[in-house]
Amino acid sequence: MHVQYVALCDQVILGNDGRPSLIGVFNDLQVATIPFTLPRLAFAARILFTREEAGRSHPIEVVMTDPSGKEIGRPGGEVSLPQIPAGLESVAVDLPLQFDLFNVGAAGRYTFLLHVDGTAAAAVQLSIRQAAVVA
Repeated sequence: MHVQYVALCDQVILGNDGRPSLIGVFNDLQVATIPFTLPRLAFAARILFTREEAGRSHPIEVVMTDPSGKEIGRPGGEVSLPQIPAGLESVAVDLPLQFDLFNVGAAGRYTFLLHVDGTAAAAVQLSIRQAAVVA
């Protein structure tokens, strides 16, 4: 198993051909006031599974923590893979997760840690800063 990428963005659109389009990729926000609510936040990942890993289910979860390290969410599920056709060595799985009305309670780094088969595999962080007040 290999994680090709993880990213945070405004939206993930899956095309008719299955290809994801990541719209508005970001990892740093400067806001006027804290706390605030981010109207939409999407987590996107692409995981490559080998022939040996195909033909079974794999538990997937994203452990989300706030700047203090407190867990604020743990969405997850299972990815069931068919056998890989002859001639291919791996299969890619795109994982788009959308969060509407994401609450930000403090400045600092929010971490989104992807676990595959119970093991931490990749992470992305969102840094929140409060803008300085100009008099």
